Amino acid sequence: MILGRFPYPTYRRMRHILIVWIVETITLYLLGRWLPGLVISSEVDAFLAVTLIGLLNAILRPLILQLTITLTVLTLGLFSFFLNIVVIILVAYIMPGFNFLDYSSVIYVVLGITFMNLLASNLLALDENDSYYRSVIPKLKPKDLPPESAQPAGLIIIEIDGLSYNVLREAIDLGYMPTLRNFIARNYQIHAWNCGLPSQTSASQMGILYGENTNIPAFRWYEKNREKLVVSNHLSDTAMIEERFQHRDGLLAVNSSSLGNMFSGNAVRSVLTMSKLSQFRKLPKKSGNFYNFFLNPYNYIHTILLMILELIRELYQSTAQILSGRSPRIRRTLLFALERTISAVLIRELTTHLLIEDMFRGCQTIYATYFGYDVVAHHTGVDSPGALTTLRDIDKQIQRINDAIEHAPRMYEIVIISDHGLSEGAPFQQLFGITLEQLIQKILEDQYSIVDTGTSEETKGYVNSLLQMALAPHKKLNETARHIYEQYKKDKGNYFYFDLPQKDTQVKQSDMVLCTSGSLAMLYFTHIKQRLLLEEIKELYPNLIEALICHPGIGFLAIDSYINGPVVINAEGIYYLNSKDFEGQNPLAIYDETAAWQLEKLFSYSNVGDIVIQSRYNPETGQIPAFENLLAHHGGIGGDQTLAFVMHSEKLHFDRPINDATQMHHQLQKWQNILFSSLPHQDLESK
Repeated sequence: MILGRFPYPTYRRMRHILIVWIVETITLYLLGRWLPGLVISSEVDAFLAVTLIGLLNAILRPLILQLTITLTVLTLGLFSFFLNIVVIILVAYIMPGFNFLDYSSVIYVVLGITFMNLLASNLLALDENDSYYRSVIPKLKPKDLPPESAQPAGLIIIEIDGLSYNVLREAIDLGYMPTLRNFIARNYQIHAWNCGLPSQTSASQMGILYGENTNIPAFRWYEKNREKLVVSNHLSDTAMIEERFQHRDGLLAVNSSSLGNMFSGNAVRSVLTMSKLSQFRKLPKKSGNFYNFFLNPYNYIHTILLMILELIRELYQSTAQILSGRSPRIRRTLLFALERTISAVLIRELTTHLLIEDMFRGCQTIYATYFGYDVVAHHTGVDSPGALTTLRDIDKQIQRINDAIEHAPRMYEIVIISDHGLSEGAPFQQLFGITLEQLIQKILEDQYSIVDTGTSEETKGYVNSLLQMALAPHKKLNETARHIYEQYKKDKGNYFYFDLPQKDTQVKQSDMVLCTSGSLAMLYFTHIKQRLLLEEIKELYPNLIEALICHPGIGFLAIDSYINGPVVINAEGIYYLNSKDFEGQNPLAIYDETAAWQLEKLFSYSNVGDIVIQSRYNPETGQIPAFENLLAHHGGIGGDQTLAFVMHSEKLHFDRPINDATQMHHQLQKWQNILFSSLPHQDLESK
């Protein structure tokens, strides 16, 4: 039965084993010639050493890993690397013709063998999933599942964070996404849809997964009734946000899986899901989710090598960007390079591995997010070489997933989606030499204290969350790391990376709280518990509104009023959201037709800012500045930041138009109902 489940004929498996064996033997022998700390007596000893390493990995590694998997996860996989070293040292003790004169040579041997495996796999077109299918997949298939022909199809939803419809089309046309091009040739369809306002992950993904995202007005916001700053990518806040919606039926409530997402959608199995990362007490149990990833002795090292290559790629591309004189651009630091390697490689590889596992477990719906593109595009631009190569790598993951479907215990339909797009423009500070916070302070003549709550980049919080998860059991180390970070932040002025929460006292003692999210910002007046109205703001701060709308970087302000309800104001006119009338020039004329409805919905939220500030959009160039130090951004309206996409088989009918993430929830739910009530041989369209 195991052979029947295997994806390739036996000779293919034997060819793979033989080639890897030969490559590792030659590599080990050459390392013995080149490394002064490694002594190999003969070619036969190299062959026997490789054989013994393989046997020990097969026998000892599963047992040791089972006992130490939590430690492996807490060290972000470094303990797996240590196991490789231990196995090779053990072989050196057993074999007289294979010895080390120093322990540093052991590390070079592990890296060398892994690198040559990676090189041979690429040059000889070996299937990198072959050993995974051979050793792991047969164990994952549930024994009590009915035959494939008697099961309804499943649904795999792959989210590419931040990829707009237009950039997707561009990437396919330029050849960066050949897998998706092949999907189109197989009659897959791509549709644009409007993710709504705010155009950012916590609002959009909550809408997709739960069909509701009320009172998520931005990536970060201030709740006056609780005197609390809420930040979507802080672990406790992410969990709290989802708790407010878990009474609803989530998209993933039945036999489903959430991988790499911000929220779980009530999934039975949630791994790398931010809203669940705060459950440290369950970490030992959850660590087992990564067991099979680290079971292969070279899997983690292979991933590390890919991360090193990604780091080199970033250093090369950032240097090339500077030399090319491309403008606009922002400074790309080594910390960003680290963030890129973690998100675009490590989390990507883990997500794909876990997704394929869940397919073979027979999960009904699997929702997984790849956020590497969003990370890279924020700093490099929506269609920069770095962003497009990241899409190419994600495309390869989709091909791996598609190949695995053939061998899964049920058939799956793949739907590919994005939660929002990205707009582009030089940062507000770069254009005008002043931040929005500094502008407001200047208008108010520094008479009031304002807290700027920082950047809205999701992934900085995600990477920080992973680091906090690793440090959490070590309280002293965690405190030390935070102390060092605080010192670093003081030394470097107002630049920060890890996006740690603001101290509550700092927020409570301020007169105003400014929350920025791409081109959208919300200003809260903290001394008044209810929402401050237009008439009151004019009386308390006479110059504020007039000075803001006259600034060349401000597109419009949206404010609630006592007489007319919420209004949209700029220097040329005013739009009344309730009556749909306007005076002068319509401030919303340059935006899509849903803009007024989106703002009206936003002002129905109890925690929307007293003043909503949108930066100026140029429809001719498509440029719009972010209030943060980002090149590509999202959160507001204007440009492609609200233009998401969905890609699906022609078997599934798309109900157009979709103008909000909550509507996409109902579309996906409809597709679930069609798939789960149909057997694989049935015509889905007839449903």
